Amino acid sequence: MMSRFGLVAAALALSMSVVLVGCDNPEKMKNVPQEALPKMDPNPLVLKGKTVEGKIKGTFPPKYFNKKAKLELTPVLKYDGGELVLPSKMYQGEDVTENNTVINSDLGGVYSHDFKFEYKPEMMKSEMELRLTLYYKDKKIPFDAALKLGVGVNETQQLVDLLSSPTWMPSNYVRTHDVQKAAQLMYDIQKADVRPGALTTDDIKALQQAIQDMNADERAELQGFSIKAYASPDGPVALNNDLSKGRGKSAQNWLQGQMKKNKIAKKDAISIDEMATDWDGFKSMMENSDIEDKDLILRVLSMYSDPDVRNREMHNLGKVFQVVAEKILPKLRRSQMVANYKVVGRTDEEILNMVADGKLLELQENEAFYACEVEKDMAKRESMYKQMAEKYQSIRAYNNLACIYLMEGKFNDAREQLNKAQAINDKDPHVLNNLGVLAMVEGNAEEAEKYFVRATEAGPAVRANLGACAILRGEYQAAVDYLTGTNVFNQGLALLLTDRNEAAKNVFSDLKTAKSYYGLAIIGARTQDEKMLLDNLRTAIQMDAAYKTRAAKDVEFIKFAQNDVFKGLLK
Repeated sequence: MMSRFGLVAAALALSMSVVLVGCDNPEKMKNVPQEALPKMDPNPLVLKGKTVEGKIKGTFPPKYFNKKAKLELTPVLKYDGGELVLPSKMYQGEDVTENNTVINSDLGGVYSHDFKFEYKPEMMKSEMELRLTLYYKDKKIPFDAALKLGVGVNETQQLVDLLSSPTWMPSNYVRTHDVQKAAQLMYDIQKADVRPGALTTDDIKALQQAIQDMNADERAELQGFSIKAYASPDGPVALNNDLSKGRGKSAQNWLQGQMKKNKIAKKDAISIDEMATDWDGFKSMMENSDIEDKDLILRVLSMYSDPDVRNREMHNLGKVFQVVAEKILPKLRRSQMVANYKVVGRTDEEILNMVADGKLLELQENEAFYACEVEKDMAKRESMYKQMAEKYQSIRAYNNLACIYLMEGKFNDAREQLNKAQAINDKDPHVLNNLGVLAMVEGNAEEAEKYFVRATEAGPAVRANLGACAILRGEYQAAVDYLTGTNVFNQGLALLLTDRNEAAKNVFSDLKTAKSYYGLAIIGARTQDEKMLLDNLRTAIQMDAAYKTRAAKDVEFIKFAQNDVFKGLLK
C-alpha cells in the first residue's frame, strides 16, 4: 500500500503535468504547421545590378504563437565557400513586454521579412534557408532544422559582354576628290588684251604647272575651266560690259593655248561668266581698306543704285576718288580663271600591294591610315599601326594601335598607347571611350561609364558601351534603349532581361556564337520549349565547353534538371 506521503506526491505530480499541458509548452512552436511554412519571392533569387533582393512571408496560424515566447527568423544564404547570415527579425507573443512585432495567440498573424545583399559570383549555386530560434524566459531554443526557401541565384545579367566596342579614329581618306586651281589675269584700264607682264605672276605660273601636271597624271580627269571676267566701276555701263566681254574672250584664248600646248582635247571645256562692273568686289575692298574718307565712297554706294550715277558721284569726290583709283580699282580689272579636275586615288588592291612591298610610309598619311583600315589580318594591322605611331607620333596612331591591343587582349599595351594619346589631347572622345573599354574589362564599370558619358561624340559604339553599363547597373530598359539597332549580344541580353523573348531570339539567332546559342537555350527554358533548349545548349557547349559548367548551376534550367537529355549534355 502507498503511504500517505506517497499519495500526496503522486497527486502533486499529476497536477503539475496538467498545468504544463494547460500552459501550452512553447517548444510546441518548433512543430511548424504546413500553413505556417514561409515562401520566398522571387524564387529563385535574381541578381539585378550588384545586389540581390527578396522577401520572405508567411502566416502564423491561430493558437500557434505562445503568449510568452519570442521567435527570431534569420535568413541565411549557403554557398560554396561560406554562408551569408542576413539581418534577422523578431516576433513576440502578446505577454512579452518588448518592442517587437506582436502576434496574437488566438488570432495568429502574418510575418514578412525583406532582405538585400551584395552578390558574389560563387553565390550562383546556393541555398537560401530560414533559421528559427525560440526564446522563452531565459531559454534560447534553436529549431532542430532550418526551413528551406529556395536554391540558386539567377545571374543571367552577368552574361553581358564586358569587352565593349573600341572606337577608331577615321582615316579621312577620300579616294576621289575634286581639285581647283585658280589664277587671275590682270588688265590695264579700259583694256581687254593680255599684256605680257600679266603672264609672269606666280599664280599664273602655278596654274600653268597644274594644267601640265594634271595632264600627265593618269588618275586626274579634267572637268573644265571657268572664267569670270570683270570691269572696274570707273567707267560707264556700256564700256564696262564690252570690257568684261573682251576680257573673258582673252582669258579663253589663253586657256585654249594651254590646252593645245598640253594636247588636251575636251569639247566645251571653258565656260565664261561676263560679270561686267564688279560693284560687290569694289564694296568689299573699300570696307576692308585703310583709305581715309572711305565712308564717303560707301555712302555713295548706299545712296544710289544706278551704276552711271554712282560712277559720276564718285568722280565728283576729287582727291578721295583719286586714291581709290590708285589703290582699289586696278585690282578689279581682271579675269578669274579656275581649273576644275578630279583625282582618283589608288584602289584598295594597289594600296595593299604597296604595303606588301614595304612602302606603307610612302603613302600619304590619310592613305596610310586607310590601308590599316582595309587590312583584315590583325597581326599585319598591328605592325602597320606600330609603324604609323613611330613615324607620326599622332593621337590617331596611338589610339588606333590601342584599339588593336584591346581586341587582342593586350590590355597593358593598350593602356600604354592610350596614355600617349591622352597626353596629346585628354578630351578626345575616341580616347575617352577606349579608356572606358579598358576600365570595363578590368572590372570597373563605374569608372568606365564616366568615360563613356564624356565620349558620346565618338560615334554609335559609345551608346552600345553605355548599354553594357546599364545592364550591369540593373537598368535593363535603359540598356534596351541604348542598344537598339546594334544587333550585338548585349542587345539580345537586354531584351531577354526585359522579358522580350521573341525579340531577343531574333538577335541571338543572327549572331551564331557560343554565347548567343546559350541565350537561345535560356529562352527555350523560359518558354518551356524543350527542343529549343536542348538543341541550342548542345551547340553552345560544342563551341565552348565552359557553358557546360555554367549550365550545371544555372537556375534558368532548374525545371529541366531531371531531364535525361539535359543531364547527358552536362556529363
